[in-house]
Amino acid sequence: MRRYQLLLVLLLTGCLSACSTPGAFFGATEGPLFKPRSLSDENRVLVYLYRPQSSWADQELEAPGLFINNQLFSGLPSGGYLVMELDTASYQLEIRRPLFGCYWTLLAESPMDFTRVASFALDAEAGATYYLRYDEVSTPPHDESLAASGDGPLQLVTEKTASGELVTSHRVKPFARIAASGEAHVRRPQRGFWRSIGDALNNIGI
Repeated sequence: MRRYQLLLVLLLTGCLSACSTPGAFFGATEGPLFKPRSLSDENRVLVYLYRPQSSWADQELEAPGLFINNQLFSGLPSGGYLVMELDTASYQLEIRRPLFGCYWTLLAESPMDFTRVASFALDAEAGATYYLRYDEVSTPPHDESLAASGDGPLQLVTEKTASGELVTSHRVKPFARIAASGEAHVRRPQRGFWRSIGDALNNIGI
């Protein structure tokens, strides 16, 4: 009994670690229509991440969220896009689908990690512009000029592919500048969390 009580407390704590945003089911995605930007500094990189509108995505109660190096950046509802300027560095981009209003990030990289649906390792090169497309319904045209495409529904696409879909997209979060958060493979706080829980369970004989 004591073991199950402890696990329940951990799950409730995980629920409080990140909260979701409403999906397009509750109304069409709002925000300014797409407008291209220029880099403010050639030593940085520009990233567009967008989600084409679809009838399937329009039925979502909760929008999936974009995590950058394990930090929630924004929800991404149907027909929405994000634009950001990043320091030259390596970033881990993840799309997570919430459940009951939470992303349950304390379960990340554990056997019970069930919210991550896609990821992309971005090695940002100075002066470059990247277009990332998230779509669980259809895949983008394959382009051999791209060194890497992506994982499942999160794909790196060309400017030509993106420009035809971005024109009807709405910006769901103001433009942001993001500083490098460390090395390419940053140790997740969750790993230390689960190690400490395992040690605690061993100490009490569970």
